[in-house]
Amino acid sequence: MLSELEIGKFRAFGYVVLRSCLSPREVARLQAAHDRAIARAPINNYFGGGSGTRTLSPFVEADDAFGELIEHPGVMEAMRDIWGTECLYNGGSDMWSNLDDTPWHSDGEPGREELTLKTAFYLDEQDESQGALSVVPGSHHPQFCAAIFRACGYWDERRPRLRLDPHDIPGAVSLHTQPGDVVLWDNRLWHSAFRRSDGRPRRTMFIGYTPDPLDDLLEISALRATVGAHLKANHPLVYSKEMMRKGGQAREKMAARLEALAWTT
Repeated sequence: MLSELEIGKFRAFGYVVLRSCLSPREVARLQAAHDRAIARAPINNYFGGGSGTRTLSPFVEADDAFGELIEHPGVMEAMRDIWGTECLYNGGSDMWSNLDDTPWHSDGEPGREELTLKTAFYLDEQDESQGALSVVPGSHHPQFCAAIFRACGYWDERRPRLRLDPHDIPGAVSLHTQPGDVVLWDNRLWHSAFRRSDGRPRRTMFIGYTPDPLDDLLEISALRATVGAHLKANHPLVYSKEMMRKGGQAREKMAARLEALAWTT
């Protein structure tokens, strides 16, 4: 359970680190599953480095260990503490073995009002010199997010970037994590990550959520748009039949809620 101070810090700064959220057994299982799955994943030159970065998206069906992360009790409890309601998996998930710098960016249009969250699972210790997630605290607030882009930003094929020295962003902090820690963050934050100094890849996994919109028609519409953007012709469902077969009551409840909001296809 998060403290009132932790909840307040998330709302003010846009992130919280759930220390030791995963057990050593869960971490070991995920490390083995990640190594198996990422070896079959395609090379991704998204960042233009050409250094052998691999990514798999969506990844949650690649191994049973990954699917179990979606409704992880520790993550679900933290999101309920923050929002006072359930959060719904929105179909976004990506796994990385990253050997490139990830440039400073904000997910989506800078200044957007629509709220989406990510959980970041790290399989190795990460600090400022070893590929940690870096964020500008508070930059999830729409006006602050947009102000940064207007003053210092540019479009890279419709992706927002910053024209600043990436290692000298005012107010930026790097989030030191150990295997088993989970970062829960608002992905409107301006964020980045850099190559590990030891030359090893950053083994990371990200899963996207949106708070249940309840009966707010505008929030329901935004959630539908978010889910629709993640679904693909070869991946038309948030939960496949196989995922539902292997899921438990928590998954059934979340899937039923999504269906009630009008998605099954």
